[in-house]
Amino acid sequence: MATIDVVVGRQPIFDADLAVVGYELLPGGPTPSGGRDGTPGGGAGSGTRALLYDAVAIGLSRLVGELTVCVDVDRTVLDEGLPVQFPPERTVLEIGFQPALDEALLDGCAALVESGYKLALDHVSSPVLDGRLAKLASVVKVERELLAAGGLEGVLGRFGDPPPVVVALGVGSFEDLERAREIGCDFFQGDLLSRPQSVPGRTLDSSGGARLQLALRLASSESSAAELEQVIRGEPAMVYQLLQMASVGAYHGMRREVRSLREALVLLGWQRIQSWLSFLIVTSRGQTSEEELVTTLTRARMCELVALQCCPRASDLAFTAGMVSAFDILLDMRIEDVLATLPVDEELRRAVLGEDTPVGRIVADVVDCQHGHSGTAGRSGMSEVALHGASIEALSWALEVARLSDDGVRRAALPLVPRGVQAAVATG
Repeated sequence: MATIDVVVGRQPIFDADLAVVGYELLPGGPTPSGGRDGTPGGGAGSGTRALLYDAVAIGLSRLVGELTVCVDVDRTVLDEGLPVQFPPERTVLEIGFQPALDEALLDGCAALVESGYKLALDHVSSPVLDGRLAKLASVVKVERELLAAGGLEGVLGRFGDPPPVVVALGVGSFEDLERAREIGCDFFQGDLLSRPQSVPGRTLDSSGGARLQLALRLASSESSAAELEQVIRGEPAMVYQLLQMASVGAYHGMRREVRSLREALVLLGWQRIQSWLSFLIVTSRGQTSEEELVTTLTRARMCELVALQCCPRASDLAFTAGMVSAFDILLDMRIEDVLATLPVDEELRRAVLGEDTPVGRIVADVVDCQHGHSGTAGRSGMSEVALHGASIEALSWALEVARLSDDGVRRAALPLVPRGVQAAVATG
């Protein structure tokens, strides 16, 4: 299973007392100059979408803690909505100064505002603003040159009452900071206060075969959540990403905890899942190692099979716990560090660690069995013979799943995919 290193840039935003109140996320890390490049709207094309997924992969709690998160959004997001859920009550969505306005764009902005997000006009360099867009925005980020020319009053006149929150951009000197304070700016951002910082992270890449299967599901109007679960459960990378996305709560910005793959699917909802799967179809940044994939799938399925004998109602939890317990192998990280990036609840966490719970005992027995340890079985109530039988059945299932991820299957099934998706899969 390929490990993908991701990097997200962030630049702090300060209040008048120079306390950090939030961070702006920057696609691909900081610009070479160590600051924002001044391009209206930030990333282009798929840059916004990739940034959002990378931010979730690293973890919003690690990137911004409980502070406000600001992120540039492109036309795709404004038309279709956010592909992943961010906490609305502390998320500011920034759009470039003076975009090409039309009714669809305004409707998209209005829909995001109605969902609880704040809208910011970014890189404002002139007091000439479209009044329709100003009515939707509650934050305005003003360039240093306009502030120096005394243009803030003209900008504020386009918004009416209540006035927007004003962020002074490009604060590069103490003179810039004092001027912005004196004319009434609320917050401040620039290299004088802090240059952008790179925050690295690590995630897993999904296989081409799995992306194909998901393309087929998306092409079917009768696809059910149960069918999607059957595809996703065979892809550790997708399980990892799904658990991360489910953690970013819409409920008062709180981090949600999940107990199983099925629960994560329910929390996300079909619209979010469909957007995520569409992104995966056209994205590939690594290759899958069959050995690691088979080891992970065998452990997950084996835990499920044992649970069906010992505690059937916990079989979903056991499958998820077994798979997550192998993420240390896939990510080359301590399992405790992996768990710190995932929104698992206490029961799932204890199970993953093989602690003294019904499912934890199952995971501990299965891990020992995989490692060839003898004489330690029985914590789950299963004999070594029964565990060995479960391991053979689980291995057979894992090998079949791995076979279905081969490129040969992708080529054979490609004619079944709509032409618009074929090209994306073929080049992925």
